[in-house]
Amino acid sequence: MIFRILLGSFLVFALSLVHAERALPQGIRSPAKREVRATAQDFFDYIHKDYQPRAEKLTAEDVEASWKFNTNITAHNEQEMIASSEKVAKFDKEIATYIRANFKDVDFSANATLKRVRDKLVLLGDANLPDAEFSELQTVEARMKNIYSTAKVCKTIGVHADDVEDKCPKEHQLELEPGITQLIQNSRDEPLLKHLWKSWRDATGRHMKHDYARYVVLKNKGAQMDGYADNGAAWRSTYVEPDLEYLDQNFIDEAEGIWQQLKPLYEQLHAYVRHSLQTQYPTVRGLRNPKGPIPAHLLGNMWAQQWSNLQDFSRPHPDKPSLDVTPAMVEKNYTANGMFHMSDDFFASLGLIRMPGKFWDHSMLSKPDPKERLVVCHASAWDFYNREDFRIKQCTDIRMKDFITVHHEMGHVEYYLQYKDLEIPFRRGANDGFHEAVGDTLALSVQTPSHLKSLGLLADSFNINDSDLEENSLYSMALEKIAFLPFGYLMDKYRYDIFNGKIKPENYNSKWWEYLAEYQGICAPVPRSEDDFDAGAKFHVPSSVPYMRYFVSFIIQFQFHEAMCKEAGYTGPLHRCDISDPSLGEGGKRAGALLAKTLKMGSSQPWQNAIETITKGKTRKMDAGPLLEFFKPMQEWLTKKNQELKLIPGWHKITDCSAENFTSWLTQYNTEASAVMFADVTASWNYQTNITDANEAAMLAASANSAAFTQAKSHEMEAIFNATDVLQLNKTERRVFEKLSKLGDAALEAGDFNSLKTLIANMEKTYSTAKVCKDRGIRLDMAKCPEKHQLELEPHIKDILDKSRDPEEMKYLWHAWRDATGKKMRKDYISYIGLKNKAAVADGYKDTAEVWRAPYVEPSYNYTDANFLEEVDKLWVQMKPLYQDLHAYIRVKLRDLYGDKVITNLNGPIPAHLLSNMWAQSWLGLLGDTQPFRGKPQLDVSTEMVAQKWDADKMFKTSEKFFTDLGLIAMPQEFWSKSMLTKPEGREVVCHASAWDFYNGKDFTIKQCTSPNMQDLFTVHHEMGHVEYFLQYKDQWIPFRDGANDGFHEAVGDTLALSVSTPGHLEKLGLLKNYNSNDKDAEINFMFSTALEKIAFLPFGLVMDMYRYDVFNGKIKTTELNAQWWKYVNKYQGICSPVGRSEDDFDPGAKYHTAADVPYMRYFVSFVIQFQFHEALCNAAGHKGELHTCDIDSSKAAGKLMADALSLGSSEPWQVAMKKLTGQEKMDAGPLMKFFKPLQDWLRKENDRRKQKAGWSDDVTCTGSRTIASVLALVALFVLSLLR
Repeated sequence: MIFRILLGSFLVFALSLVHAERALPQGIRSPAKREVRATAQDFFDYIHKDYQPRAEKLTAEDVEASWKFNTNITAHNEQEMIASSEKVAKFDKEIATYIRANFKDVDFSANATLKRVRDKLVLLGDANLPDAEFSELQTVEARMKNIYSTAKVCKTIGVHADDVEDKCPKEHQLELEPGITQLIQNSRDEPLLKHLWKSWRDATGRHMKHDYARYVVLKNKGAQMDGYADNGAAWRSTYVEPDLEYLDQNFIDEAEGIWQQLKPLYEQLHAYVRHSLQTQYPTVRGLRNPKGPIPAHLLGNMWAQQWSNLQDFSRPHPDKPSLDVTPAMVEKNYTANGMFHMSDDFFASLGLIRMPGKFWDHSMLSKPDPKERLVVCHASAWDFYNREDFRIKQCTDIRMKDFITVHHEMGHVEYYLQYKDLEIPFRRGANDGFHEAVGDTLALSVQTPSHLKSLGLLADSFNINDSDLEENSLYSMALEKIAFLPFGYLMDKYRYDIFNGKIKPENYNSKWWEYLAEYQGICAPVPRSEDDFDAGAKFHVPSSVPYMRYFVSFIIQFQFHEAMCKEAGYTGPLHRCDISDPSLGEGGKRAGALLAKTLKMGSSQPWQNAIETITKGKTRKMDAGPLLEFFKPMQEWLTKKNQELKLIPGWHKITDCSAENFTSWLTQYNTEASAVMFADVTASWNYQTNITDANEAAMLAASANSAAFTQAKSHEMEAIFNATDVLQLNKTERRVFEKLSKLGDAALEAGDFNSLKTLIANMEKTYSTAKVCKDRGIRLDMAKCPEKHQLELEPHIKDILDKSRDPEEMKYLWHAWRDATGKKMRKDYISYIGLKNKAAVADGYKDTAEVWRAPYVEPSYNYTDANFLEEVDKLWVQMKPLYQDLHAYIRVKLRDLYGDKVITNLNGPIPAHLLSNMWAQSWLGLLGDTQPFRGKPQLDVSTEMVAQKWDADKMFKTSEKFFTDLGLIAMPQEFWSKSMLTKPEGREVVCHASAWDFYNGKDFTIKQCTSPNMQDLFTVHHEMGHVEYFLQYKDQWIPFRDGANDGFHEAVGDTLALSVSTPGHLEKLGLLKNYNSNDKDAEINFMFSTALEKIAFLPFGLVMDMYRYDVFNGKIKTTELNAQWWKYVNKYQGICSPVGRSEDDFDPGAKYHTAADVPYMRYFVSFVIQFQFHEALCNAAGHKGELHTCDIDSSKAAGKLMADALSLGSSEPWQVAMKKLTGQEKMDAGPLMKFFKPLQDWLRKENDRRKQKAGWSDDVTCTGSRTIASVLALVALFVLSLLR
């Protein structure tokens, strides 16, 4: 780097500069009083005859004081340096005051250069500060620099940096240069590397954090007095050119654009190096993550800014040599002095200026004996502003990296030599990046294999045309140049945000690591805290040196290189160009002359002019194109190699990989999964609320992306955390691990996964777009059906089945719906079975049935799959008599309604089309015809809802109020703005009601084609119950954002609806009038209406999955899908088909959940446990009386009990949630039976009165004819009745 008056000089000169880059003399007498100068010529004379001679003298003295401190760190020299800086600051103020007073209104229109001088000299930077604060700033900076420059660590692992002097043997005490640096570069002892990495930060940054916070305040104050928003803006001002309308934001945007352009190349290099490190350090857990950041201590550099020292185990062709010529330099007895003379010769060969005699007399080119004096080893070039004294300070090692650094620092001095005769304010780079780029540009030629071979540093046998060697060479360059880019960018991105206040002192370190993780893809190998200040472990932070210059220089040096190669007459690949190649003749001198012409400009013109000069008019902008062209062969190789190794470029933004802590991994997973799942759910939502081919394609793509993510993350997790690690996880972490180990459908290969999702989408689309023509002669031919006669399931067919009492009309719709849906998807469903089972087996299950039951299995409770099936069977046996009693009652009531030609057998199943519901799962539509006590208030309040003009909005607001009155969470604003609560016009939608969690913690919606009727009112509560569950557990880890088991999620809203459906609550809502709560007949009517919804559903809730379990496990063959369906339906529900069925049909597909791949046992479970929940909430609310009369409205105690259970999500076994809510761990039908006991007693009496026997024959069809089996069954029932 250029020293440029570090820690005190030429503040005037800093449009944006740190005080370390001032160039005005301090401490000379004040300018003499003189007449007001009103012309540009007067100003010219003042600068050249008055200001400049004194400024040069004082600046030289100031730089000399800083040089003495940097090459001999003593308290005396520090005070001398600070005193000198204070003189400069005083002089700066006097000069600026004088110029402002005398030359403020001068017309510089004819001389823009003079205006540029004036504008620079009136800016003071740190010198704006009051004397006391300026002195304080100098002291703070000197103290931080002293901490850095005198820091030592102990080589012995376990000795803390603070104990080096007391506990570390002298021979083990290490300074940064060369001791620590050499070990970091060359050692492969991972514990030692970690120890050195941490110790250096303990010895440096940790001790300067308080000072740095004060430094920020003072730097900002000085910058703001110059008119800048903060010191970050002052630092960037070197790039700002107002006359060209290139402002601060233009530079910020351009730098970001360049980084985005380069990022893909860096990511490819990062992925390959990460893989190489995984091979080199197989036991380091922080490296196990195939898409993780790289532990910072393993990259061969204290700051992970260059990775050149990893070549020995990572170069593309390990059997071929690398380009590191360090061994050859040592073998040839290279010295520091000799390396600088070789560099000087190279510059001279291009016609550039040789180093003057004083350079060789006064420079510090190697590190002095620490016993004699301590020095600041960080390499730097120095301009003493007297046009004859230029120096370099460098603790040079005999290694290739230092050989390149020699050229870098010599490039600074060359720049000084070229512009030394300009006015002092112009003696600097066109912008900060220019100064850093000069030497590096020339080093690009020096580093070519051909040039190194010409120096004798590569053996004669080294074939510079060998493509493998060339790849090794380019890889070596990439480890230096490309690895540096993000660090060069983030150093000041971070400090800009400190200066502008976005980063507060209390977050200095955590934010530092966020920037490192974001840009470099590295992580801390040991835990870090806000006691640390790891940014301070880099020289430029305590030394107040802007760093964006290096990022800029790494871009423009390739532009310079390309331009100079072209000027030299070179025409080959850019990475092979050596402008000093003798074969180019005088080309090297032409290139040198072009460079010299550019350098002579200093900062006298906008930097865009300088770029235009060196590129000979090609461009005026910074351009990453030449860099990418240089590394194009390497980028192609890396991309191909990473694909071969199946490496994924990029990384998780994990800041701490001290042990690849599972919680930190999970935190990162949570962040990434949230984004992926949000995209997946959004695409599904878009499709289901607007069924189009484009939305279907987007949904399938998002689903495939989500599956790939799920699979990759599961594999990644298992790669990082082995079986031993898992045993060490706590209970909650193990539960997450187990959940994430199961992939579901994502266990399939991509092709099979896409096929499966396409099948499901096709079936769902068939279902959701199905229509039936009201004209029976047309049936399904919608092209012939008048639009007003085209019936959709919701609301048309649903309403007709609910209200019609025409058996033939209902039979027609029942039959036509199955032809329009299930029949059309049978072939797809058979393919679906195979793929679902294939996924299940790949995921470690026997079949999909076992997968679907997995949410109920809890190993910690020794609760197995078999236990669950056994419990379900027991629950059904417990409740079946109640269902059979209701079934018998309804059967005879339907006989009363339709006569014996429709209900031909009072001991048989009920024709399915007569039960007011497409699937006979709810019989609520029959209430008006079957209500036990007519003349009592109608408990189906649908008619009243219509009369009172209830709409969807009122239904949902009413539901929300019930939830919030319990103290539960209100629906967020996003719910109301994004939900689809009614069926839209003009587009196809999936009307089946559903609740949606978008996994971002704020978006929750419901999709429902709501109609104003009582059943939909309860459905509203049901769906809102899902959303309430989402809201309660939204802060859990994503794998725990689910119900305790599937049934829990379905039970929440239904539990609350049990209160809403009570006559007392319906009265509160104004929907039920003249209800006498003491009327036992009315009470039976209420329970009966509830039973038509709850009890009628039970066997359907069971049959849907008992049937599919046996499809998946193979008991039901694909050749008998429909026949077996009707056997199961008959067995459990006691219903029969009103028309003949065959294996051309597929009647299970007439139900949404079959087409949409949704398990159904959850509903059976929920209809049991909702009564358990209801009983517990009623107890919490202090309810006295029979269970069916309980309304928990406004009970905060009941609400809290529920919220506490819901907030667990699935983080605990469902038995824990059950116990928290109900006080016991098992599912139990007892509360349900208790709720309906008065009704069951009444039903049995009524059935006995009418001589009705519970149960039914096994007829699967009831078309009017009887099978032999059904006749025999009737005879058997008759005989049994006689025997009783």
